[in-house]
Amino acid sequence: MPEAGETMGRYEIRKAATAEETAAAMALRRRVFVEEQGLFASSDQDQHDRNAICINAWKGTELIGTVRCYPDPKDETIWWGSRLAVHEAYRAKGVGVYLIEAAVEEMRLKQVGRFLAQVQLQNVPLFEKLGWKPVSDVILLHGHPHQTMEANLHVRDASWLRRRQKVGT
Repeated sequence: MPEAGETMGRYEIRKAATAEETAAAMALRRRVFVEEQGLFASSDQDQHDRNAICINAWKGTELIGTVRCYPDPKDETIWWGSRLAVHEAYRAKGVGVYLIEAAVEEMRLKQVGRFLAQVQLQNVPLFEKLGWKPVSDVILLHGHPHQTMEANLHVRDASWLRRRQKVGT
């Protein structure tokens, strides 16, 4: 299971530990969500960033992926995963899987009650393969359809172990 500073295949997954690492994650998010996808006009940053944990994927000194986790403002037992961004050159190479699993593991360590994410529809099958379940109807966020999904924080089965062995090798 990916934990802070753990090398997964060719990548190192760790929480941002410095302002520079957080800034690098923000820059990658801007590239993906503003420049590539056009989900935001100029910035994807919002009120959740100040209380967020930023989990990053590195290949050497290059930041290649990031995901943000933050507590629900109304219920601290609920956390949200969001802004999963992977550098274009590293998509479909397991980086997103590592980041999702690292975020789930971080929530297990924090012993949160629920871990939710609003997932772009094209990414729902990936989350389902990782054990996430839809928990609401599809909604429009920033003009794009999203599915609210919940991670299973309580089960690690044989398929989870097989994925860990296959992804990123």
